[in-house]
Amino acid sequence: MAGYNGYSMSNNAVDAYLGGEKPKSRWTKTAILEAVSEIDESKAERLRKVPLDALRKAVLSYSSWHHTSSHYNRTDFYSVSESKVDALTDEEISKLEKRRKSKPKTKRYRGTLEYLEWSGTRNHPKATRRILDDVIIEERGSFYYAYGDDGELIIRKKMFSNGTHASKKKD
Repeated sequence: MAGYNGYSMSNNAVDAYLGGEKPKSRWTKTAILEAVSEIDESKAERLRKVPLDALRKAVLSYSSWHHTSSHYNRTDFYSVSESKVDALTDEEISKLEKRRKSKPKTKRYRGTLEYLEWSGTRNHPKATRRILDDVIIEERGSFYYAYGDDGELIIRKKMFSNGTHASKKKD
């Protein structure tokens, strides 16, 4: 191991940043287009209309992983793939341009939301089961939103997180 740079990342991760690699979330549209323009200027110009998430899927490739944060998390790093850029055809770019984020479908109903509330420390976590009974539950995207009768948001919970479950009220 090459050591740690303060509390934020390993020295290897710093080297990866300097070499043009970074976590997927750090790749902005501007940064991707700049890297693509070094490979093919005309494709970079065409890709300007492509949404960021589609652009990331089309041209980024996994390149390595490095330790980050004071907890030594393993973080995947990506770089712009020259072979992916070269392989992009005009037809594929046209399809990518048409991709737009669709609004998540929503469902609203009255019911019960069960979830875990975490406390304690990282080494000694403690889960406490919480139950919200007879609330308005909205399923939007991959989240549950629980509202009181006054329409005020009580809590937002990820649908597939441990211990989270919603059920409709039986009539």
